[in-house]
Amino acid sequence: MKRSLSITGFFIISLMVLAGCHSAQHTEFIDKKVPNQLETSLINDIQDGRLDMPFDRACLIASGVNADKKMQSYQTKINTLISRINQETDVNNTTDLLTKAQLIFDWLQRNANEGTYNDCYDIRDTLNLKVGNCLSYAIRFTIICNHFGIDIKNIFVPGHIYNMLIAGKQTYYFEHTHSDGIVKSSDRDNPQKKIMNDLELIAEIFLYKARNANDEMKHGKSMKYCQQALMCNPHDNRPVILLLDNYIAKKRYEEAFRYLNDYITHHPDNKNSFKNTYTLLQRLCKKENL
Repeated sequence: MKRSLSITGFFIISLMVLAGCHSAQHTEFIDKKVPNQLETSLINDIQDGRLDMPFDRACLIASGVNADKKMQSYQTKINTLISRINQETDVNNTTDLLTKAQLIFDWLQRNANEGTYNDCYDIRDTLNLKVGNCLSYAIRFTIICNHFGIDIKNIFVPGHIYNMLIAGKQTYYFEHTHSDGIVKSSDRDNPQKKIMNDLELIAEIFLYKARNANDEMKHGKSMKYCQQALMCNPHDNRPVILLLDNYIAKKRYEEAFRYLNDYITHHPDNKNSFKNTYTLLQRLCKKENL
């Protein structure tokens, strides 16, 4: 989940103090001609900061499923996994939630995890090829656990995601990217860990897409995905950093300055934190206008 952006180290350090982005709710980067009705339905759904459509459907749309026929195909793949778990485990012979979750986890580890790749966030690849990273494996586990009535939690720590289940007074962890299935103590006890909601998980998909588009120098597309990530998780600073990186890569310094100025206007308590970055963008704008 980590990569270096193309901005100078000074600029990156300045931006890392961002904490939230309600002011980033601009819509200028989202295509006026939305490419498909499924994406339109997701964008309309998340406008109010809530997810009303089924979680699996939202994740598939965010990953890039763009037609009803393809949607049906992927949902059939999910149903096939559920059916096999029903047939090949004792998941329906117990009412204990931990036992159910462990049976599902173990079955997936044995039968549906063929490899871990850091950038393999796309749930379509996880369903098609049985490969993934911490995000896509955690999403698949969540979808299946939801089907069996298990309230599985997704835990975010910087650079990683794993799952957690609270059963009674006990807490259990599930690690998808290590062969032993055990969460590292450094991740389990990380002071920055947080429980993610469904929209925040979808935001992670959009953020991966934004990073990949930025790597490919498709800055307009990256901006669109940054905005979609912020719609899902307006308190995340990473899409803001990447959005400003795209602005600067396109030498749109005045727009970057206006964007940051708008943020500071809506978050005056952070003004001093952005003093250096603000000054840097001012200088770039003045130099551009000479």
